[in-house]
Amino acid sequence: MDETTVRGLLADALTDEPPMGAVTQHALRAGLRIRRRRRLLAAGGTVAALAAVGLSLTIAGPASGHPALPALGPAEHTVYAVDESGGTITPVTPGRGTLGRPIRTGRDVVASAFSPDGKTFYAVSFATGKLTPVDVSAGAAGRSIKVGRGAGAIAITPDGRTAYVANEFSGTVTPVDLAHGTAEPPIRAGAMPRAIVITPDGRTAYVLNQATDNPRRGSVTPVTIATGRPGRPILVGRNPLSMAITPDGKTLLVANNGVGGPGGRPTDDASVTPIAIATNTAGKPIPTGRPYTGSFAFTPDSRTAYLPVFYSDTVITIKLATMTIGKPIRVGASVSAVAITPDGKTAYVVSRGSVTPVDTATGTAGKPIRVPGPALSIVVSPDGRTVYVGSYRPGKLITIPTAANRVSRIVQVGKTGPITVAVGP
Repeated sequence: MDETTVRGLLADALTDEPPMGAVTQHALRAGLRIRRRRRLLAAGGTVAALAAVGLSLTIAGPASGHPALPALGPAEHTVYAVDESGGTITPVTPGRGTLGRPIRTGRDVVASAFSPDGKTFYAVSFATGKLTPVDVSAGAAGRSIKVGRGAGAIAITPDGRTAYVANEFSGTVTPVDLAHGTAEPPIRAGAMPRAIVITPDGRTAYVLNQATDNPRRGSVTPVTIATGRPGRPILVGRNPLSMAITPDGKTLLVANNGVGGPGGRPTDDASVTPIAIATNTAGKPIPTGRPYTGSFAFTPDSRTAYLPVFYSDTVITIKLATMTIGKPIRVGASVSAVAITPDGKTAYVVSRGSVTPVDTATGTAGKPIRVPGPALSIVVSPDGRTVYVGSYRPGKLITIPTAANRVSRIVQVGKTGPITVAVGP
C-alpha cells in the first residue's frame, strides 16, 4: 500500500460519519510517519523500491521566496537547524556552524518559514497541527496556534501580516493573523493540499492538490488573498508533489511525478506543468521522463530551473524562456536537493554522501565534496559565502565555505531524524 492510499484512508477516517475509531486513525497516522521516514532513507540510498511521493523537507529562506525587508544587511543572516523528529529548532552561528540552545516547537516539524523582516521564525508541527512562532532575537518560542489536521506547508504574505498553512487531512488552508497570533476560518482549497506558495505581489496563494476526481490529474487552487475565496482549480499532471514561482514572478511550475517503478524508472506521465500567473492557465506539460523529482531551484535571472531526481544521479534542467528540457547534469548517486548561490554562478547538488558544485554557465559538475550522509537538505546563505547541509540518522549540520568548497564544521543536532537547514535574512 503506497502513501497516497494511506493518506486517503486517513482522510476518510477523519471525515466519515460515523467516524472510524481512534485506534484506526492512530494506526494510519503511524503508517504515514513510517512511510515518511522510509522515504527519507530511500532518498539517501539505503532503502530501494519504495513508492515515494517526495521528501518531507522544507528549506526555508525569506518567507515564500520573496525579497526580505531591509532589516539586516546582506552579510547578516539567521540560521536554524530544524530537527524534524525531535521537534526542536536550534540557532546556528552564521558562517561558523556552532549551535545555540535548542528551542522546542512541537513534534514532526515538517515546514518552516521566516517572516519577511527576519525577526520571527515559524515552525509547523505535523503531529499537533499547530504553528509556533519563535522570536529570533530572544531565542524563545511563543504561544502555539492551532491550525488544522495534517498541517504540512506554510507560506507568508510579503507584508508579513498573514501566514497560510495547508492542512492535508482537512482539505483546507488556514490563514493566521500573525500580529494577533490567531487562526482565521479555514478555506476549502481542494483535496489533500500538500504545498502552498504566494505570488510576489501578495495577491494570490496557490495551493497544490495531490488528489482530484480524475485519478490521472492533480490540481492547483488559486486563492484570492483579499477575499479568502478559492478560484477554479487548474488541472495539472498526475501525482503533483512540488511547485515554485519563478524569480520573475510570472510562472508557477508544478512537478508531476506520475507513476514510476522502483529505482526511478522512466514513466510516461512524469512532467512539469507551467502555469501563467497573469491568467491562471496551464501551459503544455514538459515531459521529464523521470518520476520522484524534488523541489525546484532557480537561477536568479529566471533563465534556468533545476529539479533533482531522487533514486538517480541526475538533475533535470529546464530552460524557462522556451519551457524545454535542457542538458541533464549527472552528479553523485541518490540526488535529493539543489541550492543556487545568489550570484547564480554555482548550483550545489546534494547526493548520498556528497555535495557537488555545478557551474551553471556550462552545466559542468565540479569535484564532489564528501559529507557524512545521507545528506538531504541544503541552503546557501544570503551573502553567498556559506553552504549549510542537513543530514539524517543521526541528524547533523554541515558547514561548507564556498570560497574553499571544503567542509569546515560538522555538528550533531538530532539523534535519528532528518535535519532541515533554514536560513533567513
